[in-house]
Amino acid sequence: MTRPLRAFILTFLIVLLFIILFGVAGFLKLRADLPTPETILNFKAPASTRILDCKGRVVAELFQEKRRPVPLETIPACLVDAVVAVEDKRFYQHWGIDLIRVAGSIVANILHPGNLQGASTITQQLARSMFLTPKRTLTRKLKEMVLALELERHYSKQEILEMYLNQVWFGGSIYGVAAASEKYFGKHVSRLDPVECATIGAMIANPSAYSPYYRPERLIRRRNFFLTKLYRIGHLTKEELDQALKTPLNVQPAGGVTNEAPYFVEEIRRYLIKQYGYDFVYKSGATIYTTLDLDIQSAANRIFLAWLDRLETDYRLKPTKQFYDSIAKSDTAIGEPTYLQGALVVLDVKTGEVRAMIGGRDFRTSEFNRATQALRQVGSTFKPFVFTAVIDNGFTAADIEEDNPITLKIPGQPDYQPHNYDRKFLGPMTLRRGLALSRNLIAVRLAARIGPELIAQYARTMGITTKLPPYYSLALGSIELTLLEITNGFNTIANQGVRVKPILINRVEDQNGQLLEENHPEPQLAIRPQTAYIITSMMQSVVNEGTGIAIRQLGFTGPAAGKTGTTDDYTDAWFIGFTPTLTCGIWIGYDKKRTIFRGATGGVIAAPVWGELMKQVASDTMSTFPVPPDITTSAICEQSGKLATPFCPRARYEVFISGTEPTTPCPLHNRP
Repeated sequence: MTRPLRAFILTFLIVLLFIILFGVAGFLKLRADLPTPETILNFKAPASTRILDCKGRVVAELFQEKRRPVPLETIPACLVDAVVAVEDKRFYQHWGIDLIRVAGSIVANILHPGNLQGASTITQQLARSMFLTPKRTLTRKLKEMVLALELERHYSKQEILEMYLNQVWFGGSIYGVAAASEKYFGKHVSRLDPVECATIGAMIANPSAYSPYYRPERLIRRRNFFLTKLYRIGHLTKEELDQALKTPLNVQPAGGVTNEAPYFVEEIRRYLIKQYGYDFVYKSGATIYTTLDLDIQSAANRIFLAWLDRLETDYRLKPTKQFYDSIAKSDTAIGEPTYLQGALVVLDVKTGEVRAMIGGRDFRTSEFNRATQALRQVGSTFKPFVFTAVIDNGFTAADIEEDNPITLKIPGQPDYQPHNYDRKFLGPMTLRRGLALSRNLIAVRLAARIGPELIAQYARTMGITTKLPPYYSLALGSIELTLLEITNGFNTIANQGVRVKPILINRVEDQNGQLLEENHPEPQLAIRPQTAYIITSMMQSVVNEGTGIAIRQLGFTGPAAGKTGTTDDYTDAWFIGFTPTLTCGIWIGYDKKRTIFRGATGGVIAAPVWGELMKQVASDTMSTFPVPPDITTSAICEQSGKLATPFCPRARYEVFISGTEPTTPCPLHNRP
């Protein structure tokens, strides 16, 4: 070997060594800035938390990136194979980097330096979406390659494909083929047909350029390219291909699924953040099984919101929601809405599970939940608690009380002189009639007989958690409660005296299906079933012949019991009632207390909503409320409350707790 040749070889080896050293140093430097193998192995992409109703239907999703990871085997093979064929046809042969594509890309970039060509494999795309930015630089490309090699070391090809298809971006906050399938086709990814698979696959390259809403023609051309690939790899016959190429996109409208229960979802969201933290709610992929029934919620939305619109029109209330919405579009500083508001809640009688919740007319303009957060004066809706206390302490529905003026002496305070809503006095009447007609003076006289302290005690036992002052005005509902709270108190009566706490969540499961929380009804006997039955019977008279008669006039014929409520100056209108299976509470009023309109009583503007809703959602098979043991029925005279004689002009059958029924005949009508 000549000296010049030896010198050349030595120089070449030294240069090669330096290249290797610099390459290794560069690799190590790149690797130092990248995630560790442990981070790669433990990587978990953010997934959306799904909120389901009691029948397993999606109510809403909470997410930063809307993603529902699914196993590879649930993704149709035609989608998987088409993506591999188009995005990375040598996926199963390379080890993260396709050198043939790299060489082709280098040549193309040299020939056309102004139009950079990529050569990323599926593994590289996955590496980029997991840990890097989409910025196109040489350093990022080198890091992408290094990460691709690491991914291929730690995961199988099938695992890489599964992660890629669950990670890939589809525009907006949509990530992964499962979320894309729900967004664009409204179905689980496993149910996609070949045309839909081709559409999903076609969007992967550039969701903006191939948007079904903004670039449908371009997407169809690329979808058809995917369909042709499916034909070539054997997933479609020629006839199927020809038919598929003519098929329109058939994607869902751009608006997507509407959240039917935003106030209910917000209650859930706040609880979850408090209990489990922000990352759990927006990244964990948990599933929340709630008590909501979308059928009842949808009916409540439709009926209640349309009714409030009608009230504004019929009674010329100002401002209207329509007017507010029109100016809100041009005035971002308009502030909180001042139009008429309302709230509604529906409970399952036996379990206390919340089946529907409306906290206002528009969650977008006001997130304040008037069903759970607003304290409003309850008025006459409190009277059932008064009558429960007296019935449970020896009174009967047939007892006679005076609907006449009363003055109560209160030490250290002015005399208390309550009045009736209509400023009239109807004289003596049975307690049943007094409740049916909502006579204030009857309620106050009963409070004077047993004491407001006992009434407050019964209300607390039945589920009222707010502290109740032991004043005589308590009998007329002078206190402020939330709609959910007082509706739950009524539910104790509906549930034959058994109190249960309202439940919004049945159970919480993490992404792997592990149970984190489960809630069950915790029934507690609050009042005797016999007392609850008597009160229920008396509240049926409210609906059948009293202030809630609008419910029957609207055509609801099922078993129903309830109570209207109206506060002074018509600022709050209520109706809370129940069937054997559902308890529903309704409130209507303004956020800042002001008169709705003269005559806006609970029976006029709240009871009709209850009646219309129950006509659609009440599924009671029972024709009457269940009767507990030790209940007796006797014919009584409505004027004396004693056993009716043949000469009594107004007699009716009354229900009693056995042993409390009258034993003497009517002294007023013992002869003609």
